[in-house]
Amino acid sequence: MKKIVLAFGLAVAFAAGAAMPVQFKVETDHADCLYRCGEKASFTVTVTGPGGQKLAAGSFNAKLDNFGEKVLAEKRVDLAQGNPFTIAAAKDTPGFMRLSIDADAQAFTLPKTAGQGTFHWGVAYEPEKIRPGAENPADFDSFWADAVRKLDKTVPEDVQLEKIGAKSTPGHTYYRISFASHGGRRVWGWLNMPAGKGPFPVRVNVPGAGIGAKGTGISDKEITLTMNVHSYPQPDTDAARQAAYKAQDEKYATPCGVARYCQAGIHLSREDYFYYASLLGINRAVNWLWRQPQTDRRNFTYSGTSQGGGFGFMLTGLNGHFTKSCIFVPAITDLLGSRHENRQSGWPRIIEAQKPENRASAEKNAPHFDGVNFAARITCPVRVVVGFADCVCAPAGVYAAYNLIPSKDKKIIHGIGMGHRVYPQFYKELAKWQR
Repeated sequence: MKKIVLAFGLAVAFAAGAAMPVQFKVETDHADCLYRCGEKASFTVTVTGPGGQKLAAGSFNAKLDNFGEKVLAEKRVDLAQGNPFTIAAAKDTPGFMRLSIDADAQAFTLPKTAGQGTFHWGVAYEPEKIRPGAENPADFDSFWADAVRKLDKTVPEDVQLEKIGAKSTPGHTYYRISFASHGGRRVWGWLNMPAGKGPFPVRVNVPGAGIGAKGTGISDKEITLTMNVHSYPQPDTDAARQAAYKAQDEKYATPCGVARYCQAGIHLSREDYFYYASLLGINRAVNWLWRQPQTDRRNFTYSGTSQGGGFGFMLTGLNGHFTKSCIFVPAITDLLGSRHENRQSGWPRIIEAQKPENRASAEKNAPHFDGVNFAARITCPVRVVVGFADCVCAPAGVYAAYNLIPSKDKKIIHGIGMGHRVYPQFYKELAKWQR
């Protein structure tokens, strides 16, 4: 049985300068895109234009690799010689195989869809056997237990609540909220608190990477808490938010010789890594919310995507309060994945982002922030979503973490053909599961 998906990927450039949108239809010889090691996987690709007509001209480069540097097959495709075209290869070890299609720059224009200028597809080889790129540090548990204890002992919570009247009603109160954390930093977020004694279900979230969340869910029936990882409160305007975000990178990333906050400080020490204060502060926020009398401790859940998915592994593994956790295409996971056959490491690829002279120290510190090691401490019911064509949070790293989760109630959901995004039905289905 074959798996078929339509995906917009390219635009054909005509001599007159116009561009024609085209589609790819991919068929694999296993409908579930799952293979045994050593088995050949065959990808059949049909390229169509408007109205679904097959194109009879155009050239491409097609490649199969291990979501990394190991090339398994490649070929030059000329649609004049046949459309559809097929490319196939086998993989001998557990992991993922990626199909990448690049167009001839003189004949095609590649739009940057979801940050990718190349069309991708992926299949899995015995993913239940995938292991992370680095072993769990012997002092992992003691390091984080000591970090939490030290923060609580030396830095008061200093909880600050600012009521936002424009978003508050008789049925709920909406707040900007912040907590003190390590190194003089604070973490900031948004809290929605229903009126009345409760108890009310709790929904906790950390947003994906980037500028951060400018709000949280509003409800008269649920407590919602969204915490940003950033070290500043979200300004009111988009321009001011962009300026604050840029200033943060200039403060933390630029002096370290890296591009973004999420890569900064890891070569100096574990405590200097940007996410150290973020995680401790957000963990403190979760503990504070757990203690509130309105909280329903039997229905206290987490949900997050990408960076927020990575924090899902972190918080659910570090903090014992969550009753269910949904982790979508998680980042900050398998940070040393390149040690396995040079496959792609997890976002934000902090080792690769460092200056060459800083990489050895970064490799030493990174495992203490790796989602795979936090995942190994998760005991509550958990659902994980993985994108088989995700080139940002590579699927091998997601599976490496999932395989280590000891919870007896766990499930991983396959996004066949899904890049770094989440199909809407997955959000809908898992929101229903959490409730």
